Amino acid sequence: MSPFKAHKVSVSEVLSFIPEALLSHLSITTKVDHYAKVLHAKKMFYLLLYSILDNDRLSQRSLEDTFNYSGFKAVFNLDSAETVPESSLLDRFLSIAPAYFKEIFDYIYDRFSERYS
Repeated sequence: MSPFKAHKVSVSEVLSFIPEALLSHLSITTKVDHYAKVLHAKKMFYLLLYSILDNDRLSQRSLEDTFNYSGFKAVFNLDSAETVPESSLLDRFLSIAPAYFKEIFDYIYDRFSERYS
């Protein structure tokens, strides 16, 4: 069982701490989506977040399965017909500047530190 499931943390609860405007702003300032046509950094962040909260272990296969899962697409209002092979996900993760994820982590950490001891 995922440690997050044991604490009963939902994706929507975690998302309430992360403003959509922050993800869009970071996408522009870090230029992570400059060449991206389909797999924008925000979508990749959502995939990681959902996968961490929903899966016991992360792998390329589990990320692909999660991305192609209708429940994931429904939570984030993604096109239900969109599918992506695991190799494309891996390539996209390799091309996203780590600074994008670091900034999101720092923001979430600060918000959680204010709210929880």
